[in-house]
Amino acid sequence: MTINDVSLLGKKILVGIIITTIPFIIIFGGLWLTEKLLSEHHEPDPQSINQPKATRS
Repeated sequence: MTINDVSLLGKKILVGIIITTIPFIIIFGGLWLTEKLLSEHHEPDPQSINQPKATRS
């Protein structure tokens, strides 16, 4: 194998790794962003939380 063969093989491996990781980055980034956006808008207001009153008979 010559230097050109090794270089070409290295480039192909690198491109394969990049092509494999990009969809994972998109999927997990989208899930993270969705969770972040949904969790910000569904936090209850501290003033609207009412504690149940204890009743004794």
